[in-house]
Amino acid sequence: MRTRAFIVVASCLLAVLTACGGRKSPSTYVYVAYEADSGRSVTMRAGDELRVILAENRSTGYLWSVVTNDEDVLAQDGDPSYVVKGNAIGAGGEATFTFRAAGPGTSALLMINARPSSTEAVTPDRTFALSVDVIE
Repeated sequence: MRTRAFIVVASCLLAVLTACGGRKSPSTYVYVAYEADSGRSVTMRAGDELRVILAENRSTGYLWSVVTNDEDVLAQDGDPSYVVKGNAIGAGGEATFTFRAAGPGTSALLMINARPSSTEAVTPDRTFALSVDVIE
């Protein structure tokens, strides 16, 4: 009986190890930047992820948007997500922008918090800047 149990356990272990082994995926890192990190630099490898998390209150009409960025170096991964931080009417929250290090080079990421306008010059309430160096 012990031999049969050992064979079953050994077979299951072998199946798990075979399914998980063999291929190694390259290590990717997730870098997180907040408004306090504005003006700093970060060095990433191609394939790494950058999440920029900024305080935002959509009820005021002020939204974060990307003004300058080299998409060949740092590609934005979809639309930003937004999470409300509180239950009160008009409560603020956080906008999270996700970027992927696309290729080698330097990107001067500049974001502004302003009311969107299609006909007037935009005056930002706040700005966020990050120099991103991507290496292979």
